[in-house]
Amino acid sequence: MSSNYSNKIFSNYFLVIISISIVLFLISSFTLIALNSEKIINDFKENIPVVVFIKDQSNKIELSKFEKNLEINNTIKKFDFISKKDAANKLSEEIGEDFIDYLGYNPLYDSYDIFFTSDNVNNLFIDQLVEEFKNESFVEEVTYDAPLIDLINKNILILKQWSLIIGSIFLFISIILMNNTIRLSVYSNRLNIKTMQLVGATKFFIKKPFIITHIKLGVLSSIISSVLLVAILYYLNLNFFAIDFEKIKESVFITILFSLGISVIISYFSTSIITGRYISSNIEKLY
Repeated sequence: MSSNYSNKIFSNYFLVIISISIVLFLISSFTLIALNSEKIINDFKENIPVVVFIKDQSNKIELSKFEKNLEINNTIKKFDFISKKDAANKLSEEIGEDFIDYLGYNPLYDSYDIFFTSDNVNNLFIDQLVEEFKNESFVEEVTYDAPLIDLINKNILILKQWSLIIGSIFLFISIILMNNTIRLSVYSNRLNIKTMQLVGATKFFIKKPFIITHIKLGVLSSIISSVLLVAILYYLNLNFFAIDFEKIKESVFITILFSLGISVIISYFSTSIITGRYISSNIEKLY
């Protein structure tokens, strides 16, 4: 009998930990994304290139002077020189055949991919700079994705507002799910609660062990969710795309603390309120 009861308690607590861990993981994931949303948008903006195509007859002195001007320009984050040969090789890989053999010559140009700091990625600023580039005698053409930049800058505020709304709704739903999980856990001990009350135990004495237990379960769930979140970040970094952990370490730390705080607060108040309800209930209603 004792063994079966112990197994039941273990199973109950195990389900509580799993359920709360999943909820906290979802909260942590959204919190981390929200905290880094501006960084993500800025990184995306800083990877939109302005492509400057260079005429074939350009001399090295002109290009060297052009590169020096790019290097001292504080609005430019970086630039890459792409030779017409490298561009042809890349295009051949993309289309799956050597188009130079078919055409008999390389129609592409040497080019510079120029990337700007996020604060300067706007059509007004870039259009002015593009006109300056076009006035250079060695420049054949200048192109960039103007509609994409315009779309990002116009919708960035809307994205932030919707993120806040969706985050609030998601947090509310998560709190309800955690509360229901704790309620089901306490429900399995409702008769023990009433028995303790009948033998003269005070409300605080009855609530205390349940509160302590569920806070411990909440903290353990927070640790599990945080470990899972960090593990997934490392997995994504190794297998899909590079993550600069130095840039996001502060937001990761805040996310972990937020997860821990949410788990402790909800565990405390939910357990206290739910236990109090069973203490105040008539014994007939517990069956």
